[in-house]
Amino acid sequence: MPRIPTLLLPLLFTAALTACDQKPTREEQILANLPLQEAYDHNIERMATLLARTHPQLGEATIAEVLRKHLTVEDQRQDLFKLYSEKNFSDAEFATIVDATRDPAKAKALEDTEAGKQLSEKLTGLMRETARDQKVQALAEQRMQQVEDELQALEKPGA
Repeated sequence: MPRIPTLLLPLLFTAALTACDQKPTREEQILANLPLQEAYDHNIERMATLLARTHPQLGEATIAEVLRKHLTVEDQRQDLFKLYSEKNFSDAEFATIVDATRDPAKAKALEDTEAGKQLSEKLTGLMRETARDQKVQALAEQRMQQVEDELQALEKPGA
């Protein structure tokens, strides 16, 4: 009977090594390499500032709280998973995007190269394509209507 554990140990060790040797998925790479939370926070702050103009009775912090409720970081994460998917960008292209995101000097230098211009055009085209998608537009309108409805309710006396 002691022979079975002795035979299983090398098999388990090999399986563990194989699992460690696998490259991370694109989603794991996105989470590890792109500043998702910072971008989300920045977007919420910008939107709160803009909405404060049309809702002057509410503070930007209150508006930001409502935005976070209806426009979640998980929604943004899923959007970025689709945008930067392996379907849209090769590993090399994604690595270039990550490098440019991390280092402003590399991003600036990339702008001056033909490859950088092509990558920028590709990214812009994909973003425009997504923005034109009727399902995406309908979902965005629905979320913004929810935000607007809640902000208006907060402005009413006694809210």
